[in-house]
Amino acid sequence: MKQRVRKISIKVKILFPASLLVIAVCLVMGISSFEHMESAMVEMGVEEADMAAEIAAKMIDGDTVALIGADSKETEEYQSLLIMMRNLQKSCGIAYMYTLYTDGSQVYYGIDTDETSGQNAPGEVFDVSYEELADVFQGNEYVQDYIDSTEDGELISVYKPILSQDGKVAAVLGCDYDAAHVVSKLNTLRLWVIELGAVCLAAGILILYLIVGRIMRNLRAVDGKIYELVHNEGDLTQKLDIKTGDEMELIAENVNALLAHIREIMLNISENSKKLSNSSEKVVQSLFGAEGNIADVSATMEEMSAAMEETSASLGQVHESIEEVYKTIADISQKTEDGKESAVRIMEKAAEIYKNAVENQKNAIEQTKVMASSVNEKIEKSRAVEEISVLTANIISITSQTNLLALNASIEAARAGEAGKGFAVVANEIGKLATNSAEAASQIRTVSANVTEAVNELSKEAENMLGFMNETAIAGYQKLLETSENYQSDVGSMGQIMEEFADESKQIRDNIDSIKDAISMVNVAVEDCAKGVANVAEMSTELTISVKDISSEADANREVSRELNDEVNKFKLQ
Repeated sequence: MKQRVRKISIKVKILFPASLLVIAVCLVMGISSFEHMESAMVEMGVEEADMAAEIAAKMIDGDTVALIGADSKETEEYQSLLIMMRNLQKSCGIAYMYTLYTDGSQVYYGIDTDETSGQNAPGEVFDVSYEELADVFQGNEYVQDYIDSTEDGELISVYKPILSQDGKVAAVLGCDYDAAHVVSKLNTLRLWVIELGAVCLAAGILILYLIVGRIMRNLRAVDGKIYELVHNEGDLTQKLDIKTGDEMELIAENVNALLAHIREIMLNISENSKKLSNSSEKVVQSLFGAEGNIADVSATMEEMSAAMEETSASLGQVHESIEEVYKTIADISQKTEDGKESAVRIMEKAAEIYKNAVENQKNAIEQTKVMASSVNEKIEKSRAVEEISVLTANIISITSQTNLLALNASIEAARAGEAGKGFAVVANEIGKLATNSAEAASQIRTVSANVTEAVNELSKEAENMLGFMNETAIAGYQKLLETSENYQSDVGSMGQIMEEFADESKQIRDNIDSIKDAISMVNVAVEDCAKGVANVAEMSTELTISVKDISSEADANREVSRELNDEVNKFKLQ
């Protein structure tokens, strides 16, 4: 489809001023030529007038002319000179011939060859002042250097001094040379110059039109090739094949170089788009793995929370058992005051206490081992949180690569100019998504550090609790067993034993009080650990949400990469 220009075509822009220039050149050349020819012909006419006046002045006798005055019209000298001058006038082509004389203040006619009624009589005043002809009366000639157009015709005036025998100026000969033939030739020459100028102007415009037409054909060929490139579904592999040997060929070569540069840019964008797509895929896969690991961490935290609850319940049972032991010892202490008659019953009670202590000690040891194994297992599982830092570092590295790719895409789009604005917007959006991903990864790293710190604190508290169980509770059971054995071995000396037992009972009560306080502290520590585990679980939930957000952004990055690749695929690059 042929497109129309918006204002004025290049052809008109070239032809109009060039035509004006040709017209101006033809006018200048025609006027200049005519002026030179006119000057030459006027100069030739002036020379003819000067020559005719010179011949006439030499033919006239100065002594005779000197005799002509105001009353000389009827004299023989006047008539003979008049006849001779009229003959000279006709033979030399002079329109008007006359002689002039002066009294020093005015100029007067002498002989006038005019044959009409306008003939001037001798002694009539000449219409030119003496001052204007003073040089001629002093012996210098005057030749008019132009053609004077008057009502009497086209004339060139010449004034020649007429000398007497003694070399004095007897009179002045005035000749008005007829330059009508010169003016006629000038008119003919003017018409010829105009005709020649018109022919040259027409030829120049025709040649200019042909040259501009050839240039426009080459321009249309280039424009047609460019139109094919634009409307050929983004085929950047085509080239302009223009072999004119002029600037059109250079323009075509530059357009081909531009197409090659754009093709190279599009290839780079295509390659970077593929890299971005692959990177987005890896980010999504890594986030899927991170989400699974975070879910495992959350489940581990829930298990640890349940274990803490079980530990708290076990400590409650231990506390109840200690309360029972405390009451039993209180009863024993009370019974020691009743006397030795209760020794047998005390022995039986001691045996029963010994048996319960052995069982409770065994149960406590087993429960402690189970708790230690469970807590250590949960703590080891909770250390999987540290893998979040590694994953976060991978995410930050990926976002850095994405930022770099976005920057490269922005640079390549900027190089592409107007054609790369769409790619610059896409690259900018990719950079923003990468920045958001980096910020989310940084938050994940912070949360992961908090979780790791909480897990380490929990591990320390669990170790303290287990140490307390091994050092205090088991030692208390062991001491209780030793006391029961002493009761059984010293049954013979019940009184002394009762007294000692009273002291031991008091000490045991003190120890039991210490155990109760320690159990309370352990219970508080376990509750704090439970709260820490709950916080870790909550943070794991938030971390899961953040990872999902990052996964959503990564999906968006992947979609942007896919759209960018689709845009690049619109062009044929190879």
